[in-house]
Amino acid sequence: MPLEGIKKLLKQGFNKTEVARRLGISRETVRKYSKLPDGYTPVINRAPVENIVDPYLPHIAKMLEISHKENSFIPTTVIYKEIQALGYKGSLRWL
Repeated sequence: MPLEGIKKLLKQGFNKTEVARRLGISRETVRKYSKLPDGYTPVINRAPVENIVDPYLPHIAKMLEISHKENSFIPTTVIYKEIQALGYKGSLRWL
């Protein structure tokens, strides 16, 4: 939900309750964001979470790049078998 949308509705004269109702968010969220300065960009300071597929992403990207150059299609099951051969222990569902 963009900050600009909240600010725009408030400037149009809607109260916080009506803005919350129109945007489908809580009134507290409207109150919180209405106090922020215009142009505010939130900063997220958390470390990225690594999952079990991440170490194999460069190999998958290379396979897809080759497939794209050859104008062909690689089924997910083929990618799955390839990375299993490299040591992937996860399920096909994660792909």
